[in-house]
Amino acid sequence: MATPTFKRLSVPQFRELLAKFPFTRHIDSVHMHHTWKPERKDFRGHETIVSMWRFHTQENHWSDIAQHITIDPNGEIWLGRNWNNAPASASGFNGNSAVGPFMFEMIGNFDKDCDPFDGAQRDAVISVIAAIQERFDLQTRSLKFHNSMSPKSCPGSSLDYEEIVSRVEAARHAVAAAPKTRGSAASKRPFPDEPDLALAELVKGASRTALAVAEPGDAELSHHEHGLEALDSATGGAPGEAAARDSGLSAGQVATMRPHLINLRSGRFSDEGEVSTTSTDVDAIFESHLPSALAAAKAAGRKLKLLIYLHGGLVSESSGLQVAFKHIDWWMKNDVYPIYFIWETGLFETIGQLLTRARQPGARDVFDFTTDPVIEATARALQGPRIWGGMKSSAEHAVDPPSPNGQINGGAHYAATKLKTFCDSDPGAIELHAVGHSAGSIFLAYFVATAHALGVPSFKTGSFLAPAIRVDTFKDKLLNAIGPGKGIDKLYIFTMKRDFERGDNCAGTYRKSLLYLIYYALEDRRKTPILGLEESLRGDKDLKKLCGLDGGVADGEVVWAVTQGDTGRSASTSTSHGGFDDDAPTMNSVLRRVLAKDDADTIVDYGGSRDLGAGRPWIQEYDLPPELAALRAPEAIAMTSPGVQAMGSQGSLFALSAGTHRPASGASRRMALCVGIDRYPGPYALAGCVADANAWAGALKTLGFETSMLTNEGATRAAIDRNLRALINGCRAGDVIVFQYAGHGTFMPDLDGDEEDGNDEAICPVDFGSGALYIDDDISKVLATLPEGVNLTIFMDCCHSGTNTRFAMGAPQRGAAGDLDERRRFIVPTPEVIQAHIEFRKGLSDEAGTRAVGGKRMRVVKFAACQDHEVAWESQGHGEFTVRATRVLAQGIDAMTNQQFVERVITGFGANPRQHPMLDGAKDTGAWGLLLPRGASAAKTSRQGGEPAAVGDEDLLRTIAALGEAVTTLASRQAAP
Repeated sequence: MATPTFKRLSVPQFRELLAKFPFTRHIDSVHMHHTWKPERKDFRGHETIVSMWRFHTQENHWSDIAQHITIDPNGEIWLGRNWNNAPASASGFNGNSAVGPFMFEMIGNFDKDCDPFDGAQRDAVISVIAAIQERFDLQTRSLKFHNSMSPKSCPGSSLDYEEIVSRVEAARHAVAAAPKTRGSAASKRPFPDEPDLALAELVKGASRTALAVAEPGDAELSHHEHGLEALDSATGGAPGEAAARDSGLSAGQVATMRPHLINLRSGRFSDEGEVSTTSTDVDAIFESHLPSALAAAKAAGRKLKLLIYLHGGLVSESSGLQVAFKHIDWWMKNDVYPIYFIWETGLFETIGQLLTRARQPGARDVFDFTTDPVIEATARALQGPRIWGGMKSSAEHAVDPPSPNGQINGGAHYAATKLKTFCDSDPGAIELHAVGHSAGSIFLAYFVATAHALGVPSFKTGSFLAPAIRVDTFKDKLLNAIGPGKGIDKLYIFTMKRDFERGDNCAGTYRKSLLYLIYYALEDRRKTPILGLEESLRGDKDLKKLCGLDGGVADGEVVWAVTQGDTGRSASTSTSHGGFDDDAPTMNSVLRRVLAKDDADTIVDYGGSRDLGAGRPWIQEYDLPPELAALRAPEAIAMTSPGVQAMGSQGSLFALSAGTHRPASGASRRMALCVGIDRYPGPYALAGCVADANAWAGALKTLGFETSMLTNEGATRAAIDRNLRALINGCRAGDVIVFQYAGHGTFMPDLDGDEEDGNDEAICPVDFGSGALYIDDDISKVLATLPEGVNLTIFMDCCHSGTNTRFAMGAPQRGAAGDLDERRRFIVPTPEVIQAHIEFRKGLSDEAGTRAVGGKRMRVVKFAACQDHEVAWESQGHGEFTVRATRVLAQGIDAMTNQQFVERVITGFGANPRQHPMLDGAKDTGAWGLLLPRGASAAKTSRQGGEPAAVGDEDLLRTIAALGEAVTTLASRQAAP
């Protein structure tokens, strides 16, 4: 399973959650534990909770973290195991799914002469015990110390049971004696009628999906046997855990994914790379893990939904693992058991074979094509159709039947036979589904056809995301297998409309999508129809009938991106070929069809964006040999006089021109944090901010940025502050970092007297209703820690000005553009909101000391969506500033200054704009190069012939150079004895 996110809450929030949580399990006692390790001083927030989870699941092999909640040294409470599941508290005392204890851990070592049990942590512990006992009408002595159930000192030899029971009794009496109020708290809220989104999210957090299995063990080890000494919260690693080689996943994370992974190389089980798969590993999935999941599903009164997932084809093992890592836990939270085929395509081996062929006497040499676009260099010199054909061959050979002597050949064929046996073990209790992205549709076509021939039940749904399969191959393998009981009961195709397909690009070098590259260059015949292209779907009468494009009732359906809406069963907002498997509306739509859920039904929504997808250079789509790994970095080749030579003196096929250099290992990095919030409470909801954050993330990825995202309920004040601090604290001189925000803005009365106009500007996190606004003073304090020499650029698509008081909230309204769904991104500072803000600020520590950073002292570049006296608008599902700004980025920013950028964005608003974006910063920031390292010149570079450098030249030359060095390496390997 993927690493979960553990939610943090206060004691009042815990009480409210406890009252509203849908318990199906009766609590008969409260079990109290301490961690021993880590101690209180070792606590590092969420990282520590995750490290405990890793230890419990990977070392102890439990299904989840042991405890239901964890109480940290600050008195805050972290959610843990599903509250309706029995804990791993003490052998023989854990209960079951019907009745048993509620277990909590305290961070700290409370043995004598160690951590003190005091302050906010002790108060929270007493309150938690009292609240649970009141909720289930338990006696105070229903509290159990761990040491009363096993020979341990836990929860600490310094703790006195009678004293704690006495404190709990006093707390319960105090609550009983307190005057009861009716409705006063609700009436004082800034938004009395707001849906309690925070509580709903907490209920989800306390209901994290995990198998409801009975755990055998004790939560803590004894001092002499404890294994957490090596726990490293900074890296999030389990004891002794080493980082994985290419995917960035740790060995422990990969281990938790094994019940969901089948790794193939050229169609056969792979015994190399990060995840080796043997037939016995597949046996374990179908004979152990899946039967356990089936038993849990039947106990819950539902079928087991089993989903087969195929990622894209020109993708490395590491990229495939990252896709799986992002998806698996989300599927499991929605009661879907996924199996991911990680299929390595043998791309480098294919290039090596083509190199050998290219060097035959009389053959054209690759040197003839070194100055051509990368598409031609690949497709002609290395015969791209053969590379693409090698990838397709991997899919085809994955379903090779065993040899006459019983030797296993195709790994997918073996899995299909095991799938049939598993389905036959309990007919009707298992429901099959399949998803294939890009070239994964090719693999899926062969797999489904083979499975159906073996007698595997028909797949309930089949979803193709931007399918790269040839139309003739699809028709040969699947056309007659679509329909109830035929192989796939219902087929869904999610793909882009023609204009978006042509607006996509392959890493900035090929100016259309990958499907068009296949269509024009990678198949044996130019303009071979491809299933994911609109013209291919509409141009074939059989496909028109299958998908209902002729107006008839059909067994297939097409969802054309970009859809107007971003929710429901038929939503997709991906604007790139590689983005579908990380586009939340697309993934949620696929899920709704798998679950047979309607648009309004509740699901666990797909989360934020991973650092994959559109804009990845081709050389990152497969795993380079170790000696070439440095070529991956965006700064690997800094072009000052782009050019490519033929074989140089060192024997390299492609030598960089004299003006090219590679920086040292400490070269600059590019990182971004993107925030978008739509799901504000009640009438304050917006509709385009998450889409904006996705658009910025996509545009920045294309420019080489590593991006992280916070959206909707995840974009709390604490999360924004924590992630912005992490972004800044993790950078160094020479780095380029970006903070982007799309959501409401407002202003609040200045409480510390540092504003000339008496107001603090603020952005509105999703929890702003509690007073948790993020004001300019907060941001200034974070920016004050920015290291020298770092370029921080901020893009704000919101408004926060005192003159905006005359405007309404974010509710839809008719604007200058007619009937468009338009909203102003501003929240009126009502008395209720102001009072909540004042009360919230009182509870913050260290609020004084840092004044706003502006003018000449300002070390950041900020682009605002509008002037101080204007409103930032959104319409048609996007912020109007974001639409124009990301469009400028997509057109290329080579040699562009910050001032030129903002001028082009303003120009994009036309002759009579209703908002005017502005550049804010020190006087000289306008002349700085846009998104360049500090001190880097924005002057235009030129080619050797004096021609202005074209957009994408650097990526083009980097890719050609990397490809050439890879070919050279392969040649040397082949020549070696």
